[in-house]
Formats: sequence, C-alpha cells, structure tokens
Amino acid sequence: MQPQVALRYAREELFNMHLYTWLAQTVHNPTLKPILEKFAAQEKAHYDFWKRWIPEEVRYPTWWLWWYKVLIRLLGISFILRLLERREHQTIAEYRQIAPTLPPQEQTTLLAFVEEEEKHEAEFLEAIRAEEPRIQYLGFIVLGLSDAIIEITGVHAGFLGASHRPLTAGIAGLIVGFAASISMASAAYLQAKQNPAISAVRSAVYTGISYLTAVMLMALPYFMTTSMAVAFWGSVVLAVGMILSFVYYSAVVFERSFRQEALESVGVLGATAALSYGFGEVLRYFFPEALV
Repeated sequence: MQPQVALRYAREELFNMHLYTWLAQTVHNPTLKPILEKFAAQEKAHYDFWKRWIPEEVRYPTWWLWWYKVLIRLLGISFILRLLERREHQTIAEYRQIAPTLPPQEQTTLLAFVEEEEKHEAEFLEAIRAEEPRIQYLGFIVLGLSDAIIEITGVHAGFLGASHRPLTAGIAGLIVGFAASISMASAAYLQAKQNPAISAVRSAVYTGISYLTAVMLMALPYFMTTSMAVAFWGSVVLAVGMILSFVYYSAVVFERSFRQEALESVGVLGATAALSYGFGEVLRYFFPEALV
C-alpha cells in the first residue's frame, strides 16, 4: 500500500470520526445519539487500519471541522450527512478496487468496512428526520419560495415592458409580495390544519417567511440602479440563484436529480418572465401616457 494513498483515506476517516463525535455530543435525539457514537467508533477503526501504512502523524486542515460545524448550524444535520454519504459512496467504490491488491487478512477487513459504510444510510435516515423537524416542513418552504419567485418575477417583467421606472417596479413588487406572503401563509395554515402530524402554525410561518425573504431579495436591484433592464436582470440572477440553491439542497436531502429539477424550475421562471413582459408591452401600447 502506497503511503500517500493510505494518508488520504486516513485523513478522511479521522475527519469523519471527529465530526460524528461532535454531532453525537450536540444532538439531543436519544435515537440518533447512539447511532452517531457507533459511527464515530467505526470511523476510528477505519482510521487505525490506514494509519498502519503511514509513518508520520495524520492531520487534516483544522478549518474542515469548523466549516462543517457552521454548515450544520445553517443547513441542518440532514443536508450535511447526505453530503458525507455521497462522498462515502465514492470512497466505498475505491475501497472495492483496492481490496484485491491487499493481503487476504487486510482485504477481509477492508471489505468489512465497506459493509459498515453501506449500512449507515439505512440506520440514521429516520432518526435524522426525527431530529430535524424542518425536513417535515420543506414542502412549505418550497411552496413559499417557488411561488414568490414566479409571481414577483412576473410583476417585475410586466413592469419592464410597461414602465421605465425601477423604483416603481421595486415598490410594486414589495407591495404585491407582502400581501401575497400573508395570503400564502394563511393558505398554508388552512392546508396544514387537515394534517394532524404537522403544526399548522409552523407551516404558515415557514411559508410566509420564505415567501417574504424571496420578495425582499428580488426587490433589492430596483433600489440600487436607475436602469430598468439592469434591475430586472439583477433580480432574475438572484431568483435563479435562490432556485438553484434550494433545488440543490432538496436534491441532496431527498436524493433527487439536481439537473432535472433545476432545468424545470428555471424553465418555468423563464416562461413566466417572457409572458409577463409581453403582457406589459401590450399594456404600454394601449396606455402609453400612463406607463412611462
């Protein structure tokens, strides 16, 4: 076994051990905590296996663990552990390729590690969902974000065709968005009331806040420039950025195809903008003096 190859795997297993240990100390879910503690012990055994081929001390950049801690606070345990699972899938494939090159005893040990890694996902999936309630309300966040992005993009695109005043378009987007966020939150509350497994209040809050957040971000360019075109495309860039970010998040958490969902979402956004712009041009044609 080449020392540089063993070093790469040892560094990864050492990092995973420290991350799982920290997570086990952080979470309060009695079901998830022992699972994470077991994973940390397994990663320690994997590290010890690779350390035998490395003469020097194994270290990883200290900022790795700090960065993952920040991401977990921001994005949740589910997202980060799914990312780790994706990386471990690649590692498992590499372990399978390396195993035949090792002596029989080491080969058996490495293949046993592969089986352990493959069991991770099945063991902690349900426990993660119980630990992180936000996953239960992901659909309401999607509802708020997607509806806001589509609706406000339509408003802004309509003003692009009808008017040349960015400030007016920005204010109009905020007014429409604020009213619509209340409406969407109310609808989410009533919808969630039909499902006793979730909180109607939380559903309304997640929907309303996600809607209003998207509205405010998309309105920013209209208060920062006097060019209607610059403001509109700046808003579109922000909208696409939000769409891609959240599609990637949900694709990782639910193991969906990022590419397919991203193309569908951006396509709907583009179609909405085109139709709204065309309608704005029609209005400007019939009311040229009112919309200037």
